[in-house]
Amino acid sequence: TVLRIALKTGLFLLPLLSLIVAGNNFGKALLPGVGDLFFPFITGKNFFFRMIVEALFALWIFLALADRNYRPQRSPILWALAATIGALALSTIFAIDPSRAFWSNFERMEGLIGHLHLFAYVLMLVSVFRRERDWKLLFFSAIGVSAVMTLYGYLQLAGAVEISQQSGVRLDGTFGNATYLAIFILFHVFLLGYAFLRERKRWVRAVFLALLVAEAPIIFLTATRGAIMGVLVGGFLFAVLAGILQKRRSVRYAAYGIIAGMLLLFAVFLSAQDSAFVKNNYVLGRFSNLSLKERTIESRFTIWGMALRGLKDRPVLGYGSENFSFVFNKYYEPKLWRQEPWFDRAHNIVFDWLSSGGILGFAAYFSIYAGALYTLWSRYRKNPEQGQMRALAEPAAFTALFAAYFFHNFFVFDNISSYFLFFSVLGFIHYRHVTEKEQPRDTRAQSQSARAPQVQVPVRMAFATVAAILMVVIFYFVNVKPLLAARALLDTLRDISIQGRNTELILSDFDKVFSYRTFGTQEAREQLTGYANNVTASDLPNDAKVRVLSSAITEMERQVAEKPKDTRGFLFLAALYDRIGRSDDALAAAEKALALSPQKQQIFSVIADVYLRRGKLAAAQEVLQKSYDLDRQSEFSAKALAIVAILNRQEQYAEELLMRNFGTTTLSDPQLVSAYAQIGNYERVKELWLKFIEVYPPNAQYHMNLAGAYLRLGDRAAAVRELQRAMEINPGFRQQGETLIQEILQGGS
Repeated sequence: TVLRIALKTGLFLLPLLSLIVAGNNFGKALLPGVGDLFFPFITGKNFFFRMIVEALFALWIFLALADRNYRPQRSPILWALAATIGALALSTIFAIDPSRAFWSNFERMEGLIGHLHLFAYVLMLVSVFRRERDWKLLFFSAIGVSAVMTLYGYLQLAGAVEISQQSGVRLDGTFGNATYLAIFILFHVFLLGYAFLRERKRWVRAVFLALLVAEAPIIFLTATRGAIMGVLVGGFLFAVLAGILQKRRSVRYAAYGIIAGMLLLFAVFLSAQDSAFVKNNYVLGRFSNLSLKERTIESRFTIWGMALRGLKDRPVLGYGSENFSFVFNKYYEPKLWRQEPWFDRAHNIVFDWLSSGGILGFAAYFSIYAGALYTLWSRYRKNPEQGQMRALAEPAAFTALFAAYFFHNFFVFDNISSYFLFFSVLGFIHYRHVTEKEQPRDTRAQSQSARAPQVQVPVRMAFATVAAILMVVIFYFVNVKPLLAARALLDTLRDISIQGRNTELILSDFDKVFSYRTFGTQEAREQLTGYANNVTASDLPNDAKVRVLSSAITEMERQVAEKPKDTRGFLFLAALYDRIGRSDDALAAAEKALALSPQKQQIFSVIADVYLRRGKLAAAQEVLQKSYDLDRQSEFSAKALAIVAILNRQEQYAEELLMRNFGTTTLSDPQLVSAYAQIGNYERVKELWLKFIEVYPPNAQYHMNLAGAYLRLGDRAAAVRELQRAMEINPGFRQQGETLIQEILQGGS
């Protein structure tokens, strides 16, 4: 009894994970002593889920050994989940980077280890929740959390609570990502609809309906197109099913009305998509710009094509979970230069599973949907109340939910909160399946318990002891060490922002992170590389710069030795080598990166930088010409090539490039200014500073720079005029400006 109560209590608490942000008051209450963590919106939720699941799993093993009635029963869903875990395990073993496939990273916290925890959660759920009341309480707990999240969202809308920086004006709740909030609310909209249709008590139905009305707008306010369209698709499908299968004429007419209303709404939007009202609304405006040529959509198609090419390499087991970056780098398309340079997801549930798990993983994962839908509708066909809304509510609502969920995931990917809700729904459908086949579970439990032989106490205690020891070991390596590393890494970044000049302290901080030897080491090494680049550009003493650079180089050398097929490591290492003058090593590292990602313009830029530091202008231009030829629409490549062409005194070619790609030869770009200054073309320098002032008028420094260009051209009067304008803009510059003017008037340069 004590074990059952403890297990149920823990399972009822798990929905709270969505409210956790590492370091906030709620996170501190549920994760005492943990404090702030790196990627707090992700790590806090995942560590809470994993720790609770591991603790409960140890209790469940003891209970399952003591009483076979608390062991999971077979169902199509459970077999599909087991097959998915098996396929993931195989793809992890044979992955390009098995460590990443197993552990993931702080930003995602998924990998095989994440799916093992979800599978353990489902096993406990279907074994311990044996009555309808248990499932009601679980879903009521989840709905309660969604109500709190909805209130939080409206507080964000009112400006009482901040929205995270990356989400802009889009509501993101406690997820730090508007897309994650959208899919969280999407699940609860359908759960509330289901609960409303199944509940008999009027006041409870009224509460569910009120929450449904309050929560649905939150999805709209996240401006997440996939989720909004997913809800509409799911709602449309539910109405179609009700219209076809419902016996009551009034319900059928209501369903037809919903279908007609949705179609009318779509038609109205199409007719008004170019109106000022639509364009000026930050949500509707995102839909009005939706087309196959829209940058985000176009990039999605490109990335999906890359995923298919990766599937051809490894058709059976794929590249492994969390290994999509290898596909992305190998088959990188130069036209993606406008997007972020490192994608770790295909942003599509189909292509993500095909690339990470191959055909085997893809088939196993989608067998989960097949098993769930088969279970739902086979049960409905046997229901004596077939055609009544209460009977139809379950298969129709959950089928609509799966359609909405799949549609949303066709453009993005999952997180722990959406996975948790998905697996909870699967557990409930499994429960319905096993109770359909048997007598009520409580009666069956008593009768079977009386006749079934139980595991002998000594054997049970031995198994339980071994399981407890294993869970302690797992708890330490899966949670404690990564938690300490995540906290140490965040402390390191804070120290960099406050005491960045104290290099000894910062290096000591990084050493602490590395000492934990967790999946966060790669992230820490890359952060150290960024710190080293900043230190190199600072005015710190040379010995401090050397220590930091040496430490960064040592760690990145370890990184490429551990992960020799990872482009990022070689690229970062090449840049570090270049900074200390090891140009041959820099070129060798960059060439290895280029071999792994032959069309990535960023790598060509690093190679060109090495040649520039060695004074090999012709070689640098040749490399940048290759980069530009990969995609002549790339403004990034065009500008880099133009700058080197200027240094090579091929000014006409540089201006042709600028005109072709920017429509002008006069850009407000400091690198262009520097290039023209290096070859002594101060007429062009003057024109560029005039452009800066045109774009950013109230800037005293730009007027001072323009004054310097005029002085180089011998126009002293114009130089004095610009200095006077600088003094008007910034009175604090007056004393220095007057001194410079006196020097100019006296013939100084």
